[in-house]
Amino acid sequence: MLNLPPSVRILLAREPADMRKGFDGLSHLVQSVLREDPLSGHFFVFRNRRGARVKLLLWDSDGLLLVYKRWEKGTFRFPARSEAAAPSV
Repeated sequence: MLNLPPSVRILLAREPADMRKGFDGLSHLVQSVLREDPLSGHFFVFRNRRGARVKLLLWDSDGLLLVYKRWEKGTFRFPARSEAAAPSV
């Protein structure tokens, strides 16, 4: 269970991301696609096309943290797209 302060948001990128991207590549996606600041302290979640892998990018007090998860069975399910396709949920 995560105990996050109310000021922290978790943003899910709607479009699949290239899982080869690291800190800099995902930070660039946060800025260019999500229109957010990667150093804001919010959680940014990216998944691959199949949904079997997910990366979480966040700013810790002294640097970026990247968490990578791969499911052996099953997929990560993100919310369905709405008509007003925003870059994140």
